[in-house]
Amino acid sequence: MIIQNKKLDAIDPIEASKLTAEHGYLIIENSGATPEEFAKWNLEYGYNISPDIWCTDKDHSEYFWRVTNQTVDGKNKGLFADDELDWHCNLVPHADAQELVGLYAKTITYHTETWICSSIPYFNTLSEDTKRFYKSLETVIWHATDKKPINQPWKPDWDVKYEKEVIEGIKQNRNRSKVQLSVNIGEEEKQKFNEWRGVLDTHNFVPNHPLGIEGFWFQPYDITDFVQDGKILEDSSDIYQNIWSEWVCSDKYTYKHVWKPGDIMLMDQLTTIHRRPDVLKDKPRELLRTACWYKGEVRKHFNYVL
Repeated sequence: MIIQNKKLDAIDPIEASKLTAEHGYLIIENSGATPEEFAKWNLEYGYNISPDIWCTDKDHSEYFWRVTNQTVDGKNKGLFADDELDWHCNLVPHADAQELVGLYAKTITYHTETWICSSIPYFNTLSEDTKRFYKSLETVIWHATDKKPINQPWKPDWDVKYEKEVIEGIKQNRNRSKVQLSVNIGEEEKQKFNEWRGVLDTHNFVPNHPLGIEGFWFQPYDITDFVQDGKILEDSSDIYQNIWSEWVCSDKYTYKHVWKPGDIMLMDQLTTIHRRPDVLKDKPRELLRTACWYKGEVRKHFNYVL
């Protein structure tokens, strides 16, 4: 869903989180907000963590990661730099990590895009029998097996691109992705959530979404197999390719956002995937990234979602 001609301070954060869940994403064009105003608004939108990582943008808010191609003294100033990022969501490898990701366009100096593909409208086209079949499946991700993923993209070599301590910082930050560590969650709400499970071998293919939304948790380049009733399905590759061709490769389910300064993109990580084409190396591009969980007042349950 896209909101135009409406400033951020006129948009209710809780209602915005419901719209994000319903459609899989919410775009607020020309939000009229400063980075500090978006950070404050986002605390009402979801449960946030202050990332303890080298690319935290403490100039504006302790809740932001910098996503930028800019460098300082020859070193990357932010995450993901100028690489292409293929289709992905942000819940791997930790199953209980943040359910929502937000991006705020701070510096945009050329035509640059982010693509979002929501599984919700595609899932709604399926027959009830097909929906039941998909709901019975779990996915196996490559972290849990020696097998290669069914589909393998071009990926940047993080171990070459970033220094060892940077990679270690990313891993440590992932290990802090627990809702109980949120800076804006009360003790009573905190106790409602189940204990953090870390890295899992399998995940629900159709998540137990906190707002009851139905769609796919689909990490395209991490899935090695589909499992049903504890058994790996021999036709896992066929199941994958069918979803890939009918959903991901269909333009009607993909929105391609062209960034302008002040734009905000909010994405549900349980039902959508997103990608980024190449980023120019010589023209500044900087987004500020947040990650959070749906708040208690909009949730239908506090159980595990994957």
